[in-house]
Amino acid sequence: MIWQAVATGRVWHQRHAPFRHGFSYPLWLIWCDLDDIASLLQQHRWWGRRWRPVVFRDSDFVDSRPSSLADKVRGKASEQGLDWSGGRVVMLGQWRTFGTLFNPLVLYLHFADGEDAPDSMLAEVRNTPWNQRHFYALQLRAQTDGNMTASHAKTFHVSPFLPMDLDYHWRLHVAFPELRLVLEDRKANQPVFTAGMSLTLQAPQPQTLCQLVFRFGAQGLATLRRIYWQAFRLWRKGAKFHGHPDKQAQDQ
Repeated sequence: MIWQAVATGRVWHQRHAPFRHGFSYPLWLIWCDLDDIASLLQQHRWWGRRWRPVVFRDSDFVDSRPSSLADKVRGKASEQGLDWSGGRVVMLGQWRTFGTLFNPLVLYLHFADGEDAPDSMLAEVRNTPWNQRHFYALQLRAQTDGNMTASHAKTFHVSPFLPMDLDYHWRLHVAFPELRLVLEDRKANQPVFTAGMSLTLQAPQPQTLCQLVFRFGAQGLATLRRIYWQAFRLWRKGAKFHGHPDKQAQDQ
């Protein structure tokens, strides 16, 4: 099993209705056992908890408290009805690079003792420009094709160009060193939008860690830039704007 790695690959989005619009770009993420973050930080002098090109801060995830991320994630999982008191919890997400960070999605996966496939997942979702945070707690179901799946109603506003009355269908495939995730938004069981990541896990060798920093730079800033550029393209194509439901409720 691989518990400490850098995950490199591509993220892609595809809108199916009422018109087609898609894009894809490269990215890298951290795959890390939350109980062993220190050993990953020790792999390169440019990585650390402060004043480094790549910085890990407990306060960047779950909430702004500086307490242990492992404890915060297990606590949040318990609040959401998941029993993660035992086993291993692994995160997949961006860390702060050159002082910038924006994580549209961070995944926390639970592996029961002795198991090499996750049984449940906590998805931490952020939106922009509202800078809100939401959690989906998902029990994963193993399929005969090797995928892990989960489905539920959408309850958090993310893109102003997608409505709230959608259902989410997750499909996760963990076959180390490959990892694939697909999230499909459906309305009346018809796909409206699909997003996904195709990643390869690499050992955190010092040379690899150095190359990633130079290749991607301030990835959090690049993520925000791409979000707003694609939003502009959708607006130009005439995509319907859906206001934030909290704002709409205040205006009523």
